Amino acid sequence: MSLFRKFIIWSMVIGIIHVFLPVLTGFAHSNMEKTYPTGGEKLTKSPSTIEVWFQDPVVIHSDSIQLLDASGNQIELGNLEIDPKDKTHIVSNLTEDLQEGYYVSKINVIALDGYVIQEEFKFQIVESETRQQKEDLEIVKYSPKDGEIVEGSPYQIDLWFNQPTEVTAIGVFDDQQQTINTETPVVDPNDPNHVIVKLEGGLSKGTYQVTWYAHPKNLDNKLQLETIDVFYFAVDEFTPIQQQEKGVSTKSFWFESMGLKQIGYWFVFIGVSILFGSAFFNSMILRECINSKKWRYYSFILLLLVLIGIFIIFVLQKGELENLSLSQLLSLKYVWIPVLQIFLLVLGFVFSKVRLLLYGFALFLLPFFTGHAAYPRYGGYLSMLVYGLHLVAASIWIGGLFSILTLPRKSEFKEKLKEILPSFSKWALMSLIIIVCTGLYMTNQYVPSFSTESFVQSEWGKAVVVKIIATIFILIIGFFQRRTIKRFITKGINTIITRAKIELVYAVFIVLFASLLLVSSPGAAEQGVYPTSMEKEGVKLDIDFTPLYPGLNVLTMDFEEKVKNVEVTLSMPPNYKVNYNAFKVDDRTFKITGNLLHAAGTMEMEVKAKKEDGEEIEYIFRIVIPGEMRFNE
Repeated sequence: MSLFRKFIIWSMVIGIIHVFLPVLTGFAHSNMEKTYPTGGEKLTKSPSTIEVWFQDPVVIHSDSIQLLDASGNQIELGNLEIDPKDKTHIVSNLTEDLQEGYYVSKINVIALDGYVIQEEFKFQIVESETRQQKEDLEIVKYSPKDGEIVEGSPYQIDLWFNQPTEVTAIGVFDDQQQTINTETPVVDPNDPNHVIVKLEGGLSKGTYQVTWYAHPKNLDNKLQLETIDVFYFAVDEFTPIQQQEKGVSTKSFWFESMGLKQIGYWFVFIGVSILFGSAFFNSMILRECINSKKWRYYSFILLLLVLIGIFIIFVLQKGELENLSLSQLLSLKYVWIPVLQIFLLVLGFVFSKVRLLLYGFALFLLPFFTGHAAYPRYGGYLSMLVYGLHLVAASIWIGGLFSILTLPRKSEFKEKLKEILPSFSKWALMSLIIIVCTGLYMTNQYVPSFSTESFVQSEWGKAVVVKIIATIFILIIGFFQRRTIKRFITKGINTIITRAKIELVYAVFIVLFASLLLVSSPGAAEQGVYPTSMEKEGVKLDIDFTPLYPGLNVLTMDFEEKVKNVEVTLSMPPNYKVNYNAFKVDDRTFKITGNLLHAAGTMEMEVKAKKEDGEEIEYIFRIVIPGEMRFNE
């Protein structure tokens, strides 16, 4: 059995294996920025609209916003539309006022790369008198203060609340996360808002974390109103809180996002690229129309491969949008563009004179419904153009290899190869240069800042690394191939054909991992701190997270001038927000420790610094934390 036939059979086997793998959805490519009403909000009157803001523009359909009451009954909504001034903002009007009770809003929209975003948020309508009676529990102050470095060990912890409170649990932990013994919390007999927790013995030097649970007194539903909070103080000196037992890593070397949808993209990419590339080879290099029975047979197989890939994607898309009718589904660009592609490919298969043009149109439609280039934050139309150029170059190279291997092997055609191989070699070299340059551009656009660890641990980064390694092997093969072609003799044709077969195997392997990039998130490879300005009002600020990963972290802030105190707010839309008072290590250096970066994704950090003269300075940073299960992206 020839190498080429073995390759075709193994490609089919791999495809069949993946068909029977469990369906795995891609990781989030975008997410909600904020909502109205906000998640968990208590309103004293009915809202007139349900509104959602996303990180990027989205595509909506009739069921993009659904509103359910506490019993699960769906509430009729008015028109759903995208804000004409802000494509990331969708609005649905309420046709009638909501009654008192709990509500959940379910969101189902489509990202620019076809990924289906499903979210939900809850809110409550309450009467104004009930709201006053059930005032939310809030902490007023601590002793020791949050972020304070005290001299000598304290012997009790004091908490003051905005109302009479019962502390149901409290834990004090040192910087090694060892528990410090405490007595049962007691209420100050002279102040019901004041809770005292005595420590059993003194504390040694270092940082301490205090975690408490509490609820207002004399309420019927105490569990529902349970509040949890954390604060930090240090004795004599600041020390980082450390992780003692890290456990065993559960990360797999393989690609967990690889599934049916990725296989569907793989089939589409292989079929469209080889069809266009072979048509380009015939028109621009061979300069004659090959329309033999053998060519039509292979072209039909490739066309069938595209149909199978699009069918797989369509079925999975329909499953994610199960409430849509067929007509509504066909109105989405992620469905009608592939249908248009099939139409163009069939026409190109039938009409040889316009084949290259029709196949080219089908190829250029790929960036409009696949990949991350369409996102404004990744470059928008410019990145889509670069992505299209990347596809054209790859298709010329792959399609040319395929054409050479499927040409007749008669002796007179071997003589013809003497003329066309040098020409194809030049086109292949130019294609590889374009592939490398456009690939580097897109990688820089998608992941502008990263560490080696964050890159290779992400599925997106691993796929890029595999592509780079395979491309290097192809460059090596291409180098020897060009040398052989330059001193071409008829006897050397078998060597050239064998190398072309190996190149094609690598090419299809690269396309496999290119399709994997479509269902994995580039943000998983990115890490970095992006300031709006490192200097405000003449005061420069340098910050550093150690490490820049979810878990226990230390944030170090170095100011150029003396600063009195610093407050830091970390937030992640739509609802996460935590405030910290920083430890003053010296007049210019402040630190925070603890579980600061609680999840992979994009966080916003606001730093408020007060100078010695009382003037306040505010800095804003965007923190990108690497990892696959991402939030706010």
